[in-house]
Amino acid sequence: MKRFFIQRLEGLLLLGLGLMIFKLYVSGYLTKLIAPKMVPYALAALFAFLVISLLRMKKQKQGEQHCDCGSNGESSSSALVLKYSLFFLPILLGFILTDFTLSGEVLAKRGMAKQQAQMVSSYDSGKHANGEKISVTDDNYFEVLDDLLNNLDTIEGKEIEISGFIYREDTFTKKQMAISRLSMSCCVVDATLYGYMVNGNVEGMKTNDWYTITGTLKKGSYKGEPVPVIDLKESKKIKAPEEAYLYENVQIIQ
Repeated sequence: MKRFFIQRLEGLLLLGLGLMIFKLYVSGYLTKLIAPKMVPYALAALFAFLVISLLRMKKQKQGEQHCDCGSNGESSSSALVLKYSLFFLPILLGFILTDFTLSGEVLAKRGMAKQQAQMVSSYDSGKHANGEKISVTDDNYFEVLDDLLNNLDTIEGKEIEISGFIYREDTFTKKQMAISRLSMSCCVVDATLYGYMVNGNVEGMKTNDWYTITGTLKKGSYKGEPVPVIDLKESKKIKAPEEAYLYENVQIIQ
């Protein structure tokens, strides 16, 4: 009887895992946890969980008359509860949670990436740094960042327009903030924070709110590393985009 119950429970847990992935996929939350390139693997896991679950249930029915006389009955109920709760709790959270964004506290502990982001694909060096006005989009975000980092001595006074969320650290002054974006390579665990330091009248701009800002570039520093800094000219509050993460394939140079 005990084996019968365990087989049914395992089948239900696998079914729950599959349904959780399906729910996250159809609701659009899956790409808040994993990068789009990983979605096919998640869907393959969904199919595998459902198939194995059905096979487990079928096996359970076939073995319903199996005698448990020779099984070890000393495993305590508390041990079983602890074992299977490790699967049940993530499934439950996957169904009830709707906000999968990283908290400000987590971001503050990570800090902005100080290393230089180098594009895997090639592009014309100086293409953006030598322009009169730089417009940063999701498609060119890392290309622009790489270009500016490699041409810090030539960006003085260049105008830039960029959108992102407001990020602050305890060491920032009242006139400092960062306009930032999160990048995901594989899943939310490896999410990296990128951004530009911003100077100006920023006290009224709330942390984690999304803005489009324009300003002029200059060479500055962040934790001792040379970085492009924006002197704020204008700002406009915007709604957070549906896709808050950037998924560009980048390498981090140590």
